[in-house]
Formats: sequence, structure tokens, C-alpha cells
Amino acid sequence: MGADRPTNLAIMGIGTIGKRHLMAIEAIDTVNVCGVVDISEEAKFYCKNRNIPIFHNLNELKNNQNVDGVVISTPTVLHHKNALSALDLGFDVLIEKPISANVSQADEIKELANKKKCMVLVGHQRRFNPLVIKAKEIISENKIGIVVGLSGVWALRKDKEYFTPDWRKKNTAGPVITNLIHDIDYLRFIFGEILEVSAFASNKVNNFVKEDILSVNFKFESGILGNFLITDSGTSPWAWETGTKENIHLPHLSENNLRIIGTDGSLEFPNLIIWKYKIGGKNWKNELEKVYIECETVDPYILQIKHFADVICRKVKPITDASEGKQNLKIALSILESSKKNCIVKI
Repeated sequence: MGADRPTNLAIMGIGTIGKRHLMAIEAIDTVNVCGVVDISEEAKFYCKNRNIPIFHNLNELKNNQNVDGVVISTPTVLHHKNALSALDLGFDVLIEKPISANVSQADEIKELANKKKCMVLVGHQRRFNPLVIKAKEIISENKIGIVVGLSGVWALRKDKEYFTPDWRKKNTAGPVITNLIHDIDYLRFIFGEILEVSAFASNKVNNFVKEDILSVNFKFESGILGNFLITDSGTSPWAWETGTKENIHLPHLSENNLRIIGTDGSLEFPNLIIWKYKIGGKNWKNELEKVYIECETVDPYILQIKHFADVICRKVKPITDASEGKQNLKIALSILESSKKNCIVKI
């Protein structure tokens, strides 16, 4: 790729998340969308209105366009097939999370990428958010003392139309694989590896194959204990997306959905608020005060695309590579396994 032209990216799958990636690409002068691979009539109509070339498959795309990398934003069950096709043609890929539907597929993606000397970036865009980076800094600098536990909630009620496609009724599209996997990634990034999980789940609201609600306990390598309640069938203001404006289709409510407890204070996240005893305070008999931590606001999807362009140019290595994507998937699948078998699962 020459230094005098933009990085050309193609998008496989121009659904909701594909359009979000397109929005990020269009915000960057040095990156260009060179085409879309999608066979749906809706995609054809969308691309025609946007004057974006659309193709039936990657081979057709490659024969007609100069392509530097491919963003894979198809349903989870297609990630493996689509990634192997792109890698086999020599393309670096940004695979929307999760990397694949199962761990063995993730291994195959990693192996082919190594064989073809291609790069794999998995779409855990929150790693690029300054709020996550700042939280890690606060924890690393012991500003709330030794972290002993954390408790989170992700609770939104998805619309009925969301579940129209059958694939969104399966376990591979439930809130654990679709939503909680993002939290798994930043929890690992901030607090270290998760060793064990135990979970309970129910599908009593919609009676789909996938879970409607799930509660999970985490045990971290550091000794930290935590829990998370997640549902895509409940009404609340507590979710990452509503707190950060990350999903442009949802209202912004500025509520924090994770509480991190330390020996000397606590941290509300993602909008950073530290709770500490007032000067001289040492225990529960003393008054607490809260301190708001300022942090810049950026679109993590834009930062992720910029990073992908740098990966393609071999300026950097992927922040969330195939191995990271595999580990996040492994933990998510272990949570589902625990809920089905009613047991503790070691990762």
C-alpha cells in the first residue's frame, strides 16, 4: 500500500454494526470504504443510495477493487467462514466480536492468519475508550486501595424487531455473547485474568433458545471477586451504551453500571466517580465524598478503525488479536456452560 493514498477497507455485512463501522470509516480522511460484500436486497438498496460498490463475494470484490483490509460484521455464526475466506485471499481482517462461534473456530482463524502472514484484530472497541484506559490507571495506581470486588448490571429491553432474524434467537446471539463479552474484555484488561465463573440463566420472557437474563460470578487470578447481571429483556438506565453514547441509537442517561470496591475507596464506571472518606476518615463511621474524574470523549469505533489502518501498515500489532478474542469467547462460553450444568467452570 502506497503512502500517498488512503487505506482501502471493505465491509462484509452492512447491517447495524456494519453501518457503525462505515460511519467510523467515513469520519477518517486517511481511510476509505472501497466496497461492501452483502447479498441482501436491503444492502443493495442501501449501497446504491450511498454510491458504494457492492459485491456478492470477496473474490468479486478483489477482482474489481484495491483492497487493503476487510471488516467482518456478519452474524456470529458466519465469522469463521468469512474470516477464513478473507485470510485465504491475503487480507488483514477486523472481525466484529466475538471472533467466532466456538473456540476451535477461533484456533483455525489464528492458524490461517499465521500461515498467510495476515493480521487479525477483534472488534472489542472499548479497549480504545479513554474511560477504560483511565479506569485501569486509577486501579493500577491504587487510588482506591486494594480492589476486593466489583458488581455490574447491563439491562436494556431490546425491541421486538431486533429478534426478527432467527439467528438472534440462538445462544450465539444472546446477551452473553453479544453484550457481556465486551465487559469481559475490559474487565480482563483492567483487573487481569478470570479463573472461574458460575452462572444462572433463564429464558422465561421470550422463550427463545438464547438466555433472556443471566447472573454470573467471577473469580479473578488476583483474588478479586465480582458479579454481573445481564438481560436484554429488562427496562433500566444501567448499561454501558446508555452511559457513554457508544450506541448512537440509544438515549444517553449518564448512569454508571459498574461499581468497583477497594479498601480505600470505590469507583463508579464508566463515567468515573471516586468515593473516598473525607480527610482523616478511616472506616464506616466517617463521612464519604465523591470526586468526579474528567476524561476526554471520543468515538472508540473511530479509534479502532485508525488502529486497524496502522495494523495494516504494520506500524503496530493488534491490541485485541486472535488470542485475546479467543480468550474472551472462551470465558463467555464458560459462563453459558455453567448456567446449563449448574456448576463452577474453570477457564
